[in-house]
Formats: sequence, structure tokens, C-alpha cells
Amino acid sequence: MDLPVLKVIQRNFVKELETAKSGKKSSLSFIVNQLPTTALVKDGQLFQVLSIGGGVTKVALIKKQKGTHCLLKQLTFQQPPFKTLQDFLSCVETHLAPSVTTLALNFAQAITPVFKHNRLDGILLNGTKESAFKGLIGKAVGQTIEAYFAKKGRRITVSLANDAVCLLLSGLIKYPWRELAGGIVGTGVNFSFFTTENHIINLEAGNFNKFPQTEEGKLIDKASVRPGSSLFEKETSGAYLYKHFNHMIEKQKVSFPPLSETKELDIVMLTGKPAVSKLAQNTIRQSAQLIACQIAGITRFKQTDITFVMEGSLFWKGLSYKQIVEETVKKLVPEYTVTFVEIPNSPIIGATKLVS
Repeated sequence: MDLPVLKVIQRNFVKELETAKSGKKSSLSFIVNQLPTTALVKDGQLFQVLSIGGGVTKVALIKKQKGTHCLLKQLTFQQPPFKTLQDFLSCVETHLAPSVTTLALNFAQAITPVFKHNRLDGILLNGTKESAFKGLIGKAVGQTIEAYFAKKGRRITVSLANDAVCLLLSGLIKYPWRELAGGIVGTGVNFSFFTTENHIINLEAGNFNKFPQTEEGKLIDKASVRPGSSLFEKETSGAYLYKHFNHMIEKQKVSFPPLSETKELDIVMLTGKPAVSKLAQNTIRQSAQLIACQIAGITRFKQTDITFVMEGSLFWKGLSYKQIVEETVKKLVPEYTVTFVEIPNSPIIGATKLVS
């Protein structure tokens, strides 16, 4: 995409941010997550972190010791879809250690944050095609877990936030809050940033719609489960990019087998077949440039140098993806320094900040 077009998209993103902040209707959300001002876990106490995102669940047993966190045990496993509330509660019960009374939950779902009794909770807005969470929609997730265990005679305290918030919190182990933003660019797309030391904004950035859709994006949206929603995500994320490529080879009548996942685009770019290689490169380039518009927009909105804690295989492993983002951001906001870092085990590390 030409630089003038990208600059317009960036300006539109900033305008949508400002509109959302003022409380007016916008394609972006400006969801305020308030953090506890005092720790829920005392020194020497055990607590647990549960990170649920997509089909992967991570469980960690942690001890707070002299202001630091000692990881005692960690487990990662493939989790079947949570079709019902009971499926979800059974998973929590199975993996919650008997001695634990505090649970920090990194919950990668659409939630409305609720802050009560010095802890962050969230009301589940909707499920997905795979994980419907039937029986949990419209309820406070942490409160529901606490009530479930209370009926069994066990008292636990739960604090939770979505994955974009927890990702941002993980950056606090190395960087001050004023310099931080968080970005997810993988199967999905989202961004978050601090407004104060105790307030994080979740943008639900995949819903941004003030940009020119491609013809391929329009076809993908029309065939999706929720047409008209998540338009930016459908143009940029790993869940959809291979579909863009498939539509293009069909439209241009290029003889090449359709792809089944986005990571195959890297292989296509290296095939040595100019026609298909160019289409794959264009697919990746356009996604990276659009992502750069949001990153530059956040930077201009905050008017400061920023370190983005990034997560997602598309951003970190996609061929030339990070390089294209960096080059485009420099062109869009040359007056600011924008850097990108990866925090190992960020889903767990970030969630610990919710309780300690």
C-alpha cells in the first residue's frame, strides 16, 4: 500500500481512538481495566495461574517470596472446547491445587471488566463457534468460579483479565508502565496500553473498520460466522490470511493448490515460482502495513516513545513480517522511537500481576 494511504488509515485510527475515549460510538473499544492497588497474595503464599487461550491451556503453581515469584510447577496442554459452563468449571477444578486459595486467570475471551473488592473480574460477552460457554454468557467469570467452589465448602479468590491486558502486564518485569503497550498479532489481533499506573485500556482492535477493505476481505467477511464484525482482523490476522491468498489464486486463475493455514505462506514465498510467490508476499506485506498503522496510531495518540510487548507467531515468525512493520512504523511516526520485545512465558507472568 502507498504511504499516503497508510497515513490516512493511521489518522482514522487515531480519530477512532479519540472518539472511543470520549465515550462516543466508535469501531474501537476503550475498555478500562482497573488493577488492584494492593496485592491479593501475601509474601510466602502459594497461588495459581490459569491461562486459557484458543485450544491451549497453561497452568502454573507459584509462590510469592520476598517480593518475587518462584515458579514451582507448570503444565501446558491442549484443551478441548468449552461447550458449557460445566466444561469450564471442571477444567478449573481439575487443575486447581488443593492448597491454593487465590487464582489468577488469563482469559482470552471477550469480557467486560468489573472491579470489586480490590480485584478485577470480567463478564463474559459471548462465546465462539468452538467454545460456546453455554451457561456462562452474561455472568462474572471470577464470581461464578468462586460460587462454584463455595458450594463445595472451599473458599477461593479469583482475579482475571483478558489476554491483551495480561500481555501488557508481563512487560512490567522489565519496563516502566509509561513506556509500554501490548500487541497480539497471531491468530487474532488486539492492542492494549496504560493510561495510568493502575488502568489499562483494551481496544479490541480487530474491530477497527476505517480502512479500505480488499475484495478478498469482503468475501471472507460475507462467508464468516459474524459478517460485519472484526473487519480489521479479517484483513490482517493469521486466522484469515491464507484465505486471502486462496481467493487471489482463484481470481487470477493461478494453478496452485489452496493453502490450509497461514504459516504456509512462508513456504510459498520461497518456492521460486514468481506468480504465487508475489501473491504470498503481497498478502503478508499488506497485513504488516495495516498492523503498523495501528501501532503508529497508538504511538501518536500517546505522543511518546513506546516499547510494544508483542505476542503471536505471525508477528515473530512470519517471513519478513516484523521487518515490514518496523519499516512502516518508522515512516508513519519518524519523530518517535518504537521498539518491539518478546517476554518469555508472558501469559503466566502477566497474570501474576493481577494478584501479587
